[in-house]
Amino acid sequence: MTILYATDCSKHSLNTLQYAQKLALRLNARLVVLFVYDIPPIAGKTIKTEEQIQRSLKNEKLEVLTRYYHENSIKEVGDLTVYLRAEYGSSIAHTILEYTLNIDCNLLIVGMKDEHTKRGVFSGNIANHLLKQVNCKLLIVPNSFKYKPLDSIMYATDFEQEDITAIYQIKQLFSDQDLSIKIVHVDTDTKLKGKEQLEWFKEMLLEKVQDDDISFHLLTAKTIARGLRMFIGDEKPNLIALLERDEHTFFGKLFHKDLIKTMESQIDIPLLSINQLILK
Repeated sequence: MTILYATDCSKHSLNTLQYAQKLALRLNARLVVLFVYDIPPIAGKTIKTEEQIQRSLKNEKLEVLTRYYHENSIKEVGDLTVYLRAEYGSSIAHTILEYTLNIDCNLLIVGMKDEHTKRGVFSGNIANHLLKQVNCKLLIVPNSFKYKPLDSIMYATDFEQEDITAIYQIKQLFSDQDLSIKIVHVDTDTKLKGKEQLEWFKEMLLEKVQDDDISFHLLTAKTIARGLRMFIGDEKPNLIALLERDEHTFFGKLFHKDLIKTMESQIDIPLLSINQLILK
């Protein structure tokens, strides 16, 4: 298994780096740490060729990444297989996406945007490109979040058929881990048809994924974000997982532009996005 962690080498992303290291160790995966950088404008004349400038800058950025990594690693890092890579990219998201293909990535980890970073997944086009086009599972980690051993995952469903395949893939990703999966649906409709849908979904899911540690929960709330926040507060899951399809499905509604600030400020655990593209 290969985990790719994309970093901006800032002091505000230290927790996410250590989260990636600990998760890689827990899953017995190799870790690739990627630093995507821009080439700054060159002022005045220079006797160096463009190729020489690029090579020199790449070496410089790799040194920055290497120093950042070794100065901030966890103590157990000696047991981890890790590769450090610095790559030029005019588009951060495009370069990350290309890299996930080049290394046959199973899981991409990025930090969640905050006031200190420009590299967060919810900053402009980075969000759109990664959420819509990433060909592997995407784990979004709040920069302030410190790693906790995985024992409980919350999967938020809108009763899509693809949710069943997504949950199966989550079980495969964490196949060696002893954890429970809590299937949650937030019903914002006053007609409360969710109970019938839940029974259908439960029957379909358990035909494919047989596990005693899967539980089902139907919540009612004015908004999806509020319902999820209440469940997280009560049940304390380590991670929330959702299916990414289009603007009209659950993940789209949850991360609509009007809800982004709400989610970032009120849900403070990692989010795992399963793109529909990888379910086929």
